[in-house]
Amino acid sequence: MARKAKKGLGYFPMDIDIFSDLKIRKLIKYQGGKAITVYALLLCSIYKEGYYMRWDSELPFVCSELTGFDEAYISEVIKSCLALGLFSSEIFNRHKVLTSRGIQERYERICSQCRRVCDIDEYGLISSEEMPISSEEMPISSEEMPISSEEMPISSEEMPQSKVNKRKYIPPTPPKGGGGRNLKKPKPQKGLNYNARLLFEEHFRKTFSDSYYWTAKDAGAMTSLLNKLRFQREQKQMDISDDSLLYALQYLLSSIKEGWIFDNFSVTNINSKYNEIVAQAKKTFSSRNKADIGVILTDNSPDKYDNPNDKKWEERWNK
Repeated sequence: MARKAKKGLGYFPMDIDIFSDLKIRKLIKYQGGKAITVYALLLCSIYKEGYYMRWDSELPFVCSELTGFDEAYISEVIKSCLALGLFSSEIFNRHKVLTSRGIQERYERICSQCRRVCDIDEYGLISSEEMPISSEEMPISSEEMPISSEEMPISSEEMPQSKVNKRKYIPPTPPKGGGGRNLKKPKPQKGLNYNARLLFEEHFRKTFSDSYYWTAKDAGAMTSLLNKLRFQREQKQMDISDDSLLYALQYLLSSIKEGWIFDNFSVTNINSKYNEIVAQAKKTFSSRNKADIGVILTDNSPDKYDNPNDKKWEERWNK
């Protein structure tokens, strides 16, 4: 069953050049350095709800309680944000709503990045013609913020975008010496990245009952993710063949079963949160005597595939 769509966001990125933005510089000059705290708090409240927040008389009190600043000061900062264009004064005067064009564009971009439906129907400041077709980054103004924490180059062997995957899925085979006895190993086709993409799309389809929309940014992130798996296995003096890396990738994906990364399941998010995923996997499997997660981390012995408490490799790949 597909997941329910969420309106609010679990995070939003902060541009490292935010203090070079002329509007932010004026806000700090007019209201002091504390004003940026109030502005950041308002952004958090807005993105938690979606792309706008309704004004009410209790808002200054709530902000005052959270920041320790006077209610009068909070009100002055909000007035300055409206005057400087950090929030739309037109929408505020007509509907008593805090939002802006930049907030809505950023919200749309994050939803696209996370493969979520984005409906900006109320208090919209951007037209449908201006919304990007795909989740790839558009040129960013001083108010805009990038989505991914890592920008990776795109290799020549990456495939073009495809909304519906019609190619035959080729499962990876386990590393030498473990599991998959009496099974024929399929020969890799069109390189490691090609098969890694098919593996990821198949896992996404089985997990969420939906097709994954692959972008050029995903291709670069997959290259980086495979490089991280290869480096970690090299440090452990483990097999780094294509089959072994694909097998390790499958285990990495299977270890993500809950939390923010599961709710925002994408190649770019998994690549950027790789260390956190591995750390959580180590913690989860710490009491299982180096169980299957060892394919990624430590254990690469043949007998790990015969653990009666775990599913057989043949069962996983030959259903």
